[in-house]
Amino acid sequence: MRKLMSTLLRVETALALHLAWVLVFLIPLRITRRLFGEVEAPDSEGDRIPVAVPDRAMARAADMARRLRHVAGRLPWHSTCLVRAIAGQMLLARRGIAGGTIRFGVRKQDGKLEAHAWLLLDGVALIGGEEAGGYHPLADLGRGAPASNGQ
Repeated sequence: MRKLMSTLLRVETALALHLAWVLVFLIPLRITRRLFGEVEAPDSEGDRIPVAVPDRAMARAADMARRLRHVAGRLPWHSTCLVRAIAGQMLLARRGIAGGTIRFGVRKQDGKLEAHAWLLLDGVALIGGEEAGGYHPLADLGRGAPASNGQ
């Protein structure tokens, strides 16, 4: 039973990555925004709505993030940081864990402008945080007070 559950979770994760790819590369941004909320200025400590995600929900979110990184690395194509962040946001929502934020940032490296997206939950980078250092936050997608945080 445990092996079946693990397989089903990996399939769910692969499907979320597929859907996120479609949302990023085929669907107009105005439609994607309807699903995830408006793009807003990034949170600063002064205007952040406290989320207070319970420990159990954070543990489930961390498990989901590990699985997402694992599955994305085994797909036959490269999943961009934005695809991974959107897939993670969808998987959080499926688990009833609200309050996730996709953060967009930029940096200048070797004379080139580079962009990155990462998924935050209660200020913790779940997806893409390892690469986020040195990026200047520009915008947040999906920010807001949660309706519930599945426990």
